[in-house]
Amino acid sequence: MIDDYKDEFLLRLKKSLLYNTLKNKCSDKDNDVIALVEKMTSYAFQRTKTILRHMGEFTLHDGDHLFRVLHIMERLIPKEKIEKLSPPELLLLIGSAFFHDIGMAPDEKEVLAWKKIWDSEPDLDVEGQVYYDDFKRFYNSRPEDGQKLIELTLKGNLSQAELIKSYLITEHIRQTHADRARNIIEKDWTNQIKFRDIDLTVELAQICYSHNEDALKLLDLDKNLLCGPGIYACLPLVGVILRLADILDFDGKRTPKILYSHLYVRNPISVNEWNKHRAVEAWEIGPDLIQFSAKCSHPVIEASIHKFCSMIDHELSLANNIISTLNEFHFAQERDLNIKLPLKVDREKIKTKTDIKNNPVYIYKDTKFSLSKTQVIELLMGTKLYGNPEVALRELLQNSIDACLLRKAQETKWGNPYEPEILVKYYTENGENVLEVIDNGTGMDEYIIDNYYSKIGSSFYKSKDFYNLKAESNAEFYPTSRFGIGILSCFMISDVLIVDTRKVYGPHRSSDPYNITVEGQESVFWIKEGKREKPGTTTKLILRKNKNPWEDMTEAKFIKNVESVIPNPPFDIRIETTSHNKTRNIDSFKEMTSYTLKDYSWKENENIKFIEIKINREDIGILGSATVAILESHDKPVKHLELNSRDVEVEGEIFTLERELKIGVNSIDESSKSITISDDGDIRTDNSTSVLTKSKSRLSLHGIEVPTSLFPESWRMKNNQVKLSWPFPLILVVDICGERDLDLNSPRTEIIISEKWTDFEEQLAYLICEGIKDNVSADYWSKLVKIFESSSSSSENFKTALRTIL
Repeated sequence: MIDDYKDEFLLRLKKSLLYNTLKNKCSDKDNDVIALVEKMTSYAFQRTKTILRHMGEFTLHDGDHLFRVLHIMERLIPKEKIEKLSPPELLLLIGSAFFHDIGMAPDEKEVLAWKKIWDSEPDLDVEGQVYYDDFKRFYNSRPEDGQKLIELTLKGNLSQAELIKSYLITEHIRQTHADRARNIIEKDWTNQIKFRDIDLTVELAQICYSHNEDALKLLDLDKNLLCGPGIYACLPLVGVILRLADILDFDGKRTPKILYSHLYVRNPISVNEWNKHRAVEAWEIGPDLIQFSAKCSHPVIEASIHKFCSMIDHELSLANNIISTLNEFHFAQERDLNIKLPLKVDREKIKTKTDIKNNPVYIYKDTKFSLSKTQVIELLMGTKLYGNPEVALRELLQNSIDACLLRKAQETKWGNPYEPEILVKYYTENGENVLEVIDNGTGMDEYIIDNYYSKIGSSFYKSKDFYNLKAESNAEFYPTSRFGIGILSCFMISDVLIVDTRKVYGPHRSSDPYNITVEGQESVFWIKEGKREKPGTTTKLILRKNKNPWEDMTEAKFIKNVESVIPNPPFDIRIETTSHNKTRNIDSFKEMTSYTLKDYSWKENENIKFIEIKINREDIGILGSATVAILESHDKPVKHLELNSRDVEVEGEIFTLERELKIGVNSIDESSKSITISDDGDIRTDNSTSVLTKSKSRLSLHGIEVPTSLFPESWRMKNNQVKLSWPFPLILVVDICGERDLDLNSPRTEIIISEKWTDFEEQLAYLICEGIKDNVSADYWSKLVKIFESSSSSSENFKTALRTIL
């Protein structure tokens, strides 16, 4: 039984040129090295068998893949050069071939902890909680998948929901496998991977980890690691050969046909991966030529193979740069180890499949929809998306608020005092109007600038980087920045964007300061050393004279304009102009009640009762106030009221004159019928309607205004836009705060229908109805409920809330 177990991998290992060369080079005192290689091979081969359990629909990274990587290594390095490699280099090549993907096989307890993300009350031990939190950060960075899961579960489509869960687990394994491999090596192999007395465990872990990093980082590894008298190991050489061998394992063997036939491949990404490999019939890999032979039955497969070859070309370009550096180093060391690699993949034999008459089954062209960068950017930065150029200020403010709230959480964890500060300045400089927003938030470093700030549509606050940072600092806030396109709105009003920034790293630690100048949305970023002394960001816009939305405003009106953008800020925000200044804070929102929004459209009437309701439910994320109008007759609620009706006889004809008040959806209307006499003496009846009270709203999300009405006119409604349809009119001032959130459209100007909206409307309706109930007698409320229930136009969410109260 033991021999059978060994035969599974040992016979294949003994056919390896690298293994045999190592065996020949090892003296009697190095017999432990051979035993170590066999032990490592056995460990990795057995562990990677579990990959299929969690990645069954994806390209296999199993034991066969590990042996093929080993074989490709032997094809990339000429036989005569393999003979020149030192025993430690041979050990590390074999070890990295077998250990680089062990992170693709997580422990079962890790996967079980991850799956508890979908349990309502996960039960976890201390270790399981660590795994759970790590997966939760990944899961939270993919809100679209989470929303899709909720929708599928509600529809009862559990099989599709399970598929998405499997895909998410697979993707998490992919993204974290390099880190996991390093952790596995540390846990199971510390101080065990040795050549004589030299411990190479750390070096092997570095090499395995490097195959998932930027290739040029290999040059940071030791080129001449001393492993014994006159015995050296070139770690970058091992790393570059591993990277190439791993990516070059690209043929049908990696996706066996029998597995393809029996596995129910359902995910589109899976199908793409499987078909790409299955189409490859043969390959040639060597120091002078890399060539794949494939007959493709579908243009998607052919395009996929060409795309993969382009990835290999890119890797070859990097590898050749690294090898060139290493060749020069080895020449200087008088070491005969000059390695040569092909520059590109030979694609001559990648062809379209033909029929029996040798006609291609399709005409292959790499033609697909593409984006016009200029026009897309113009769309994203223009009024076509945002409508109002003033939103540039809103986008800058929400970025600053998010940065300050995140830093506050960090500083709290570090035990440091910190007060968030944002300053909005509007002034004239060198004859030009300037808008400047200054904050002391987290700031940016080179990594954030390269990966998020400069990448349109790549939001830091939707990334795993953010969720990791949020988890580390125990931050309990929900960022308002979402789509990663807001900064483009600045170019609606400015041609020049100047940014000074510095990122906080830890207690009294920060990045270097950077100064960024962008002259137009398609300009190359001009980045230079900044002068900012403390963490935070300053964004300065030089405003266009013909596009400045505040040009004709007085300074006082500009300040009011800024205040309207931030009705309920989470901390003090100062606003400064040349001669005016004001501070907007959390107390400012308390002054802006629904009563203050009453205007001529809310007319006093003896038959209308106004009820003022305070909403102070921060625990469920709803703050504000409401004024509700109820139609009455003799101090009792009514649905409609005939004020007077009278028949009038004119020249023998009877005319009915009447006036009526009626409560409708979101309004109370007065209708009347009267008679008039024309210039010709004709008598006619006229009907007229006027609105006595009509619903209006002012809403903000986490302190930032959402410039839309919750009571839009029907003809203004857009697809997926929300609307409150309630059986009474009200004025509503509300801020959604805390953990509560709503889904917005890309420019953040409208709320869109979602589960979040349904829950919010039900909660809001419940609070308003409770407020009404608390302000009237039991008999009055009972009559009012009957009126509400008889309304056919009320929304289902309102009806649900009313039933909850009853």
